[in-house]
Amino acid sequence: MYKTLWNHLAQNKKKAPAPAVFLALLTAGWSAAGILSGLLVCLGLQTELMVKLTVILCTGGYVGLIPGFFGGIFYLYRMDLRKTSADPVADPEKSSSDPASLIYFHNN
Repeated sequence: MYKTLWNHLAQNKKKAPAPAVFLALLTAGWSAAGILSGLLVCLGLQTELMVKLTVILCTGGYVGLIPGFFGGIFYLYRMDLRKTSADPVADPEKSSSDPASLIYFHNN
């Protein structure tokens, strides 16, 4: 699900930054799923209205925060979102995979 949403946003982004839109959509989607699951749980509860509302809102909030927001952050963290340089000489770390050349560029 995360990969599908990210690929769709990466292909169709214009001026909006894809990571921010990605996190917002994931948080909203997971919150909606949490609210629906809270509603299903509350159908079986025989308690007062305030308890039911608390269960619904807490379920939606925690589900939106943990798998939605934090899951999206961990997904983006695993990806390399830095801009790649077209000129390998401009970025010495990508010009060679030889560790000695990296030390040379680092020390000079």
